[in-house]
Amino acid sequence: MSTPSEILLLQVFNSGKPCGWLGQSRQGYWFHYASNNPQQYWVSLLMPPNQNFYQQAELFPVFAQYGNTLVELHQRNGTQLGTLSFANPDNPVVKQPLRTPPPLQPGQSALIAKQHGSQLRRNFADTMVHPESAWPLVQQLQVIKQQADPNNRLQALRWALQAQLVDGYVQHPRPDMDAYQQTLYGFESVASVLNLDQQQLKLLAENTQKFTQVLHEVARTYCKNFAADIELLKLLIPLLAKGTVQAHLVYDQQAKQKPVVLGVEYLPLE
Repeated sequence: MSTPSEILLLQVFNSGKPCGWLGQSRQGYWFHYASNNPQQYWVSLLMPPNQNFYQQAELFPVFAQYGNTLVELHQRNGTQLGTLSFANPDNPVVKQPLRTPPPLQPGQSALIAKQHGSQLRRNFADTMVHPESAWPLVQQLQVIKQQADPNNRLQALRWALQAQLVDGYVQHPRPDMDAYQQTLYGFESVASVLNLDQQQLKLLAENTQKFTQVLHEVARTYCKNFAADIELLKLLIPLLAKGTVQAHLVYDQQAKQKPVVLGVEYLPLE
């Protein structure tokens, strides 16, 4: 993998989607759109995609506003930019780092850490924060995830694999957001799917056998990988029945027609 001093090429992402390559040579700097489609999103009004390749002696203004060198752009790692982010092509997927959250107030069970940096990037917050007491539960969920979904094919509990215990609190990526593409997802609780309020769901959960059958039927009806989701549910039933975690269906907000169900997600309640 290239060291920071050797970076001569960066992959460029526009709104979280790969859009091109930014490089440096003896002649200066160049940018190459990844696609020849003139309708793709522009990285700059001065660099329309009807021209696929740009080159000049100085760093292009749209990139220079974030740093003077490719190393500086890479060090930003998408944390303080507008719609643009960058990655070393040796590791070409932009993974947003977890944010440093404000302290939890006494008795507060969770909060969403706001994203730092440019105002242009404050359209969402990307980190959930819990007290240190939530860490044993998160570790238990990590074990369950690895047992039931070792290839990480399911949406459920994917966030738990990235959870960290830092300075007395637990933080993890928001499970309603794809950390790689920065795409927001829609959530619908199982209670809503079943047209039940929380008290009715609690009463249903007291009958473990019936509750298990209902959740399996929800997975079978809505989830693309329902067989795998049902196997995961078998391990999660004790936690779901107690209300320690809660089941949700996850929908892709960018789908043009009816939202696509990606799987069943689980959120710590305390």
